[in-house]
Amino acid sequence: MEEKVLKNGNGNLWKGSRPIQGKLFLTNQKLHHRPNLTAMHRKERNVMLSEIKAVEIGNTMAYGFIPLPNELKVILHDGEELKYIVNRRRKWQEAIEQAVKEYAGDAEGRR
Repeated sequence: MEEKVLKNGNGNLWKGSRPIQGKLFLTNQKLHHRPNLTAMHRKERNVMLSEIKAVEIGNTMAYGFIPLPNELKVILHDGEELKYIVNRRRKWQEAIEQAVKEYAGDAEGRR
């Protein structure tokens, strides 16, 4: 299956207590975070769609008390949780859930 980009945009990956600024790409095979050239942490993070168990939305807290509706939490089958800061988090959630569903359907068809 040829890999195709379904959605992309700015997306920061939370690592510990710091966001790693970068771009987030959703393809028909994976969710990919590519850090900006200026980011201190330069390791790219790929999550195959088959690894994704659930996608939830949440809020980050600006200044420790102002809720911002920009968190996207990707929960993997192994229990790991990845948090991304994105614009239009519901659109991202819907796109990822749809891609996971289609990927699972394609995998069934290949068996």
